[in-house]
Amino acid sequence: MRVETPGGEDGRTVATAAAALGLSVALCSPVLVISWYGPLIAVLCVLVASGVTFRAVLATGVACLRNPDPPPLPADPPAVSVVVTAYNDADALRGTLDACAELDYPSDRVNVLVGYEAASTDGTVAAARRAAAADSRTRAVERSEPPAGKAAAVNHLLSHVDGDVDVVASLDAGQRLAPGSLSRAVRWLVADAETWCVKGRSYGRNADESLIALCATVERHLAERIMFVARSRLGWFSLFTGGQAFFRAETLAALGPFDEDVLLEDVEMSTRIHARGGRVRVDPSIVATERNPTTLSVWAGQRRRWARGGMQVARRSLTGLLRSPDAPVVTRLDAAYTFAALLSLPVVVLLSPVFLISPVVVPGSVATVELAASDSVLRWLSLSSLFSLSVPYALFLRDAVDGHHHGVREYAAPLVLPAYFALQSVVVLAAFLDEFVLRRPSVYVTSRLDE
Repeated sequence: MRVETPGGEDGRTVATAAAALGLSVALCSPVLVISWYGPLIAVLCVLVASGVTFRAVLATGVACLRNPDPPPLPADPPAVSVVVTAYNDADALRGTLDACAELDYPSDRVNVLVGYEAASTDGTVAAARRAAAADSRTRAVERSEPPAGKAAAVNHLLSHVDGDVDVVASLDAGQRLAPGSLSRAVRWLVADAETWCVKGRSYGRNADESLIALCATVERHLAERIMFVARSRLGWFSLFTGGQAFFRAETLAALGPFDEDVLLEDVEMSTRIHARGGRVRVDPSIVATERNPTTLSVWAGQRRRWARGGMQVARRSLTGLLRSPDAPVVTRLDAAYTFAALLSLPVVVLLSPVFLISPVVVPGSVATVELAASDSVLRWLSLSSLFSLSVPYALFLRDAVDGHHHGVREYAAPLVLPAYFALQSVVVLAAFLDEFVLRRPSVYVTSRLDE
């Protein structure tokens, strides 16, 4: 898989826009000759908006319940390897390794493996080697092949984990774990045999640097503190995206290596866990801090990769999960919903011009029906937006009760989130065109986030 830095994909913009325009015209043109086409689209949009709103309200109520605590660590705690992958991450890596040194876990039962790409050009190699020289518990592992994405880097690093290790904690170079997070994750793995993976949440530490970073920070909270937590508690399709995850070593050995041919290897691994009857537990008291993109180009490249990776997983792995007799029915149904929602969003974007042109081109009484349908969609979307606006503030209140605080700007961010998500829907459309229409080769666009 080819790896690029943000901006290398800009030359494909014209072809993407042309494909989007052509598809939109093809999907919207029936409104010119079919009187019921516009109202049908309107009804479908209202149903989708209602479903999304209901799901958001349910997830918020479930996620805001009190968070349970795992049992204490046993007297002889499991041996842990913290594996950190890095490619052109010198500045971020230093802070992450400092955080690893402060983890509240018996020092003789934990070690750190830093997997660095030899192709790094920014001092990552020196930073990894310097950390290994300074601490006997840290080992630097070089990957000399050309960069091939995160999955390849993690697989290479996992092959160097000692055979007597019981738990593996996987971190991106920019994920700084809070001191008690490792211990809490291990406690869940020890206490619950059905938990194959534990995931926490990520706090953005640079929300004040740009509007994009602010919105991405709040979006991350909504995903990880509300939706992911609710998925875990309700037995839905749980994910461990976000740059940090904790596994039993035996689980990783049974599941096999991360898939190096998809752009979202963590979601693909989640489908494998569920297909085999395992569980991904999401605990919001396990906290790491991270930097979010501050520029539109870096953010768009990251989100486009995430969206296309999810679509690749839907095409390659969803069928196996849906047919698995070991996965609970509710998990399989929610997985189908999750990927269907991802794949349908681009179609909704392409169909959106219908609501602008149908009242104009359809004469007489039908135009009245079309206009009424469009008004219904707008009213439902407005109502859904009001409900959605309340979700971040419920999250902020729950966090305040738990002792987690947010910056002042984050409280204002929900006012601009509708525009932010509208922009994100365009990025998802571009990913859809890449994967299913233009059939472009997969390119792993890195997220270079300097400190």
